[in-house]
Amino acid sequence: MLVLGVAGSPRRNGNTEILLDEALAGARDAGAEVEKVVLSTLSFSPCISCGACAKTGICALKDDMQDVYEKITAADALIFASPNYFYHLSAWAKATIDRSQALWARKHILKDPRFNQNKKGFFIGVAATKGARLFKGSIWTMQYFFDAAGYKSTGQLLVRAVDGKGEIRKEPKYLKAANKLGHEAATQSE
Repeated sequence: MLVLGVAGSPRRNGNTEILLDEALAGARDAGAEVEKVVLSTLSFSPCISCGACAKTGICALKDDMQDVYEKITAADALIFASPNYFYHLSAWAKATIDRSQALWARKHILKDPRFNQNKKGFFIGVAATKGARLFKGSIWTMQYFFDAAGYKSTGQLLVRAVDGKGEIRKEPKYLKAANKLGHEAATQSE
């Protein structure tokens, strides 16, 4: 069992990545192999809407996203973590999702069976503010991304009113919830 963590924050070792690391620790403790991709350390461009992937399922842009596609495809469960900027995902996270049009094409046009497995997808969102609809856009986007990538949106951890770097460490309930989410990613079955 491989659980892939995708870190969508450009701030290394910040609140979002701390929660993702805790979730991956929970998955590891449950017996899973874990891997983490930190999007801000990769070199990739946003989708250029060229349509090439609709024919082959392969993105025409040759950059670090090619490796990310393979990791997403190979994983048994996915935990995607992003801070919330202006009521949505970070630019790193959104660019990755937009580039996943190639995965959508593999599932919906090319009918690749690897993308119909309904593997487990989990979302961790962290925001500095407290708005009632703060995560609404992110949740919708993540649900569609998970579907395109062959995952079922299974669970989420949404954290409000945490801003300062590392501040999440003062919130043991969220650390515990992240660990539990990771454990669920490694052990849940249909």
